[in-house]
Amino acid sequence: MNTIGSGTAPESRFSARASHFLTAAQALAEILLARRPADAIVHDHFRKARSGSRDRALISSLVYGVLREIFPLRTLLGTSASTLDFCVAHACRAGIKLPPLRETDPDSLRATMAAGPELPAAARHNLSDTLWQRLVAQYSEPEASALAMALNQEAAVDLRINLLRGTREQGLARLAADGVEAYATAHAETGVRVGRRLPLQSLPSYLEGWIEPQDEGSQLLALAMAPKSGERIADFCAGAGGKTLALGALMGNTGELHAFDSSAARLDRMTPRLQRAGLTMVSRHTLESDVTVPPAMIGSFDAVLVDAPCSGSGTLRRHPELRLQDPDLLSLAATQAAVLRKAAILVRPGGRLMYATCSVLAEENEAVTAAFLAKDRRFIAGEMLRLLPHRDGTDGYYALMLRRDPAPGAPAARR
Repeated sequence: MNTIGSGTAPESRFSARASHFLTAAQALAEILLARRPADAIVHDHFRKARSGSRDRALISSLVYGVLREIFPLRTLLGTSASTLDFCVAHACRAGIKLPPLRETDPDSLRATMAAGPELPAAARHNLSDTLWQRLVAQYSEPEASALAMALNQEAAVDLRINLLRGTREQGLARLAADGVEAYATAHAETGVRVGRRLPLQSLPSYLEGWIEPQDEGSQLLALAMAPKSGERIADFCAGAGGKTLALGALMGNTGELHAFDSSAARLDRMTPRLQRAGLTMVSRHTLESDVTVPPAMIGSFDAVLVDAPCSGSGTLRRHPELRLQDPDLLSLAATQAAVLRKAAILVRPGGRLMYATCSVLAEENEAVTAAFLAKDRRFIAGEMLRLLPHRDGTDGYYALMLRRDPAPGAPAARR
């Protein structure tokens, strides 16, 4: 069963067994190879072991607990430590009772950690040296520290109320009828936050299309697009459709909403979500590898959202395994610039173009939009949205609204 939310489980409620540690260590070994997202790997191990809900809670607690202190553990234990050593060391530091384990020596690990070196600043913040230095250079050390600490916390569980079903107040009442305690988010008028992980697929409110999992920050991006009923809007990097669904609901299921992505498989995963939400005005388009758009669509959209592929540095709360990667920011920025240029040709005179990422790094944000504006004089910069977890309680996001100058005699925007 799929769930939303990830990370720390209440270890004191259950007794960890050796099998939990061994399964967590096996999952971590795969995660450290950086081949697939951590949640997909962990769920594969759940299926193989036919784990029950208590087993899953404990295994997840160990896996995500290690990831949230992987750099301190690596510094203290050294490069020869195994993933099982990491799990045991995390348990020792977190006060989790250890079961008998023949494969490792907890006392030796405790002694190694006690005698280990003083942690450098990057390790204290559970970041690579490279990412820590980038944050310090961009934000100053005090704010970089606060940001890094917030990125190392477990993310809240946010849901978006589908306005096609009813108001947020009605959605909260519908969740309460399902036995779910929730409250309105601080910033997004469509958002609610719950205090625990949920068995999402078994909730009637989910099956009936009342709710979708979506971080409050992601909801704010859709709201900042200010979509209107009857407009023609494109979600240019739609993926599985989280923001597409949010835009469609804000448009009242009227007008045209086009979802573009380079992966047909990702677009296909949108189908059951559209059906649950009751959205019927979404068209999907698979882009070729060179990001070519259909010629007939050029200059025909009132608004285009470019949620560009990025490092994901603003989502480390949800995807702590991303901190293990060292992304090539120059290559990413080149890709982002190319995607933005291609999406821009869709915008009609007088229309709007939003560039957004879930990155907290200027190389993927301000640098990309500044270079675009310097080359394409048809667009001017508008409102900027920056969300940071230590300040806003959301994932980290950047968005800049760009507006295309209306050509002489251009028709007014459709309503």
